[in-house]
Amino acid sequence: MTGWRGLLRLAWRRDRVMIIASLLVIWVLTYYSAAAMPTLYSNTEQLMAANQAANESTGVVAIYGHVYHLDSVGGIGANKVAMLNFLVLSFLVIAIVRRHTRAEEESGRFELLGSTSVRRHAPLGAAVLLAVLTSLVSGFVTIPASIAGGWPVAGSVLFGLAQAGVGLSFTGLTAIAVQLSSSNRACGGWIFGALGVAFVLRTIGDVSWNRPARVLSWASPLGWGQQVRYFDGDRAWPLVVPVLFLAICLPVAGWLQGHRDLGAGLLADRAGSPTGTMGTPEALAWRLQRAGLVGWVITFTVIGALFGSIINTVGGFMTGSAGDILRKLGGVGNFNDIYLTLVAGMGSFGATAFGVSALMRVRSEESTGHMETLLATPVTRRRFLTSHLVIGFVGATVLVALLGVTMAGAHLTGSTGFWRETSPALAYLPAIWVMTAAVAVVVAWLPRVDWLGWALLAGVVVLGELGSLIGLPSWTLKISPFAHVPRIPVEPMSWAPEIVMSLIAVVLVGLAVVGFRRRDMPVI
Repeated sequence: MTGWRGLLRLAWRRDRVMIIASLLVIWVLTYYSAAAMPTLYSNTEQLMAANQAANESTGVVAIYGHVYHLDSVGGIGANKVAMLNFLVLSFLVIAIVRRHTRAEEESGRFELLGSTSVRRHAPLGAAVLLAVLTSLVSGFVTIPASIAGGWPVAGSVLFGLAQAGVGLSFTGLTAIAVQLSSSNRACGGWIFGALGVAFVLRTIGDVSWNRPARVLSWASPLGWGQQVRYFDGDRAWPLVVPVLFLAICLPVAGWLQGHRDLGAGLLADRAGSPTGTMGTPEALAWRLQRAGLVGWVITFTVIGALFGSIINTVGGFMTGSAGDILRKLGGVGNFNDIYLTLVAGMGSFGATAFGVSALMRVRSEESTGHMETLLATPVTRRRFLTSHLVIGFVGATVLVALLGVTMAGAHLTGSTGFWRETSPALAYLPAIWVMTAAVAVVVAWLPRVDWLGWALLAGVVVLGELGSLIGLPSWTLKISPFAHVPRIPVEPMSWAPEIVMSLIAVVLVGLAVVGFRRRDMPVI
């Protein structure tokens, strides 16, 4: 571990803006969510009715979790902000560990460091230590934010510690994924796949809260955090699980690192074709992005089929209070329509995430030096950028359309019509295009702050998911392009905002192409 102190200072220097911005989002969300609860439910009866309504909605339980005690002062509001905080912190620690380990190996910096007095385990130790400190600070400062918002002290302490535990768990998992994978991209596939599996296991466990399948929650780091049951029974003993998990993962990661070559992984990539078949930058962009797109397609197909299959039961198990809580979460209309618009809105965030990741691939190709090699050929900068833009736009469009089609297909009813249940998701396409084009502008004009692309997505998710729930002013909600999407089929189709957002996306794409052609590169 010789040299870890200097590497820790360097990692903090490089990531301090990203870390501070992410943690501020977590703390502000926590405070306003706690402060909004008394204004939403003025008495215990209203609060219990809202928690009961949330439990009656399979979709809400699947996404945010089950409320075990109906008189929980946090209730569905605490579950929702907790899941958002868990995911934000998970993404943050994954980014920290990957960037300062596997990404540094691919860039060649580790070889340079290895020629100094820095020992082999120091980079991994510094990255893990920064992620651990980030997780602990996130949890400890969440405690006073929650208390200041009005939630009880005991539950607030457990809430903050549970959040820190989720960060510790994914820090350990990422440290192992770094050793197994042969590239930074493969590492991302492993660890984000693990995050997806953790979410699915936690979902099945929460939906099956009174059946044997509930034990699956204990196979998920996200489930470990929820099992603390902050404001909902206050159990401290599950906090031991993530600590023990990290204590196991770190020695395993160190042992694995000692048994692999620098720049290689214990699981080698599949051998490629002996002859090349790619002759265009478009074909290369597709080759780089196709594995990720296939994973997204499978995920959206499963989600669409799952949520579409229970549309018929929504009206049967939901009460008027359930409709109120879902409207505060973003739904519009009667019970079935609330459900359709809510799922469509959440699906649009996922499709936007794919668009963001597709454009961020441009930056990863630039930082690893691959883009320089490609631009040394007759390939122009504009063509290189547009090849990834096409993947981002077309991929996001396909995902949204797939969500709508699979939901309507799984429902298989003629009472509302196939198109009526498909169209709510398609209405979000212009907003998704605007966000994808905005990230392209960031990549082109602000390459050194490329994390801003993910920050933009996080901002619109916060506004869309928690804006109404915590009572933000209406003008702040309208900052997000998703706020201008007509909520069909409840609301009549309004083409004006759709056309305006499409035109804005076109302008932003043009601005991105101009900036990409004019700026210096590579920017590493």
